Amino acid sequence: MTTKIKVAAYRLTGGSKTVYSANYEEKISVFNNFKGQIEKLINLAVTLITDNLATELKQKISKDSVDSGMNKFEKVGQTLYKYSSQIKDDSSASILQKAKEVFDKAGQTHRSFRINMLEKMQKPMKEWIETNAKHVSKELKSVNSKRDELDYAINKLRRKPDDLELQAMKQHAESTFKEELEKADKLLDDEIKEAVRQIFFLILLLNLSISRKNAQILSMNLTYKKIER
Repeated sequence: MTTKIKVAAYRLTGGSKTVYSANYEEKISVFNNFKGQIEKLINLAVTLITDNLATELKQKISKDSVDSGMNKFEKVGQTLYKYSSQIKDDSSASILQKAKEVFDKAGQTHRSFRINMLEKMQKPMKEWIETNAKHVSKELKSVNSKRDELDYAINKLRRKPDDLELQAMKQHAESTFKEELEKADKLLDDEIKEAVRQIFFLILLLNLSISRKNAQILSMNLTYKKIER
């Protein structure tokens, strides 16, 4: 019979159960919430970059078309450029060709956004989930295991309070549990901070990308005004 099963049996009959502090339990809850949110953000990143990912895959497969690997912005620019060669008014043609440059820049921004989302957001977040979060889960299980060993030693000692061997076993279990708990508590603090840092970095990345796209939209609007004239 394992220590875990023995401890469970003792607890069912009114045996000792060491209770974690409210602060420690709260940290576990906060960590799990951040872990869940980061997993959602990883999935969100896939949604945000789908357009560019699809066109890049298409570009690798098809080599017979000039626009096979273009994203939605670059395709608009290419269409305007093709149309410019079909009109006789040189001034209007020149404006459409200039518009292509604007859309090409927007396409490059869109493509850079995908790369940033993959390399600077999705990749480190995946690493955090697959490495850091797993390590925390392992440490939390270790603390629970040491708590079981402590409660087992306490319950054994209650039956034979004068037994020196059981006293030593209880002291050792108590010391080991305390050490593991302190290590896990610090690890939770560190990884919660790291989760916050990654989410904050994502917000900065999104704000930067939005600013760049807004600049591209402004440039497009100016181009359209020239066309209207």
